[in-house]
Amino acid sequence: MKRTAWPASLALTLLATLAAAPAPEVSGPELARRLGCWACHSLPGQGEQKGSSLDNIGARLSPEDLQAILTHPRSRLPQAKMPSYAHLRPWEMRALVDYLLGLKR
Repeated sequence: MKRTAWPASLALTLLATLAAAPAPEVSGPELARRLGCWACHSLPGQGEQKGSSLDNIGARLSPEDLQAILTHPRSRLPQAKMPSYAHLRPWEMRALVDYLLGLKR
């Protein structure tokens, strides 16, 4: 049985369709809960005190700083025990950064 390769145009069309698809709705607070952020970080009424408080984090750090910390936490704080979240899909990272940016007094 002979296998045929997909035509390049079909492959490109499929990739373009996937790239143009809207990102699924992701809740920043739910994502923070699912990732276990509150096991170490705190906000009033939730979380632990092992890591830094996230109170007012949105006023203290830029979106770029937040994303850098989430993807490479030890580059900014070498002693950090926080895991890297570089594996998050782009829309998940955006939702998490947006949520953290919204944490302002």
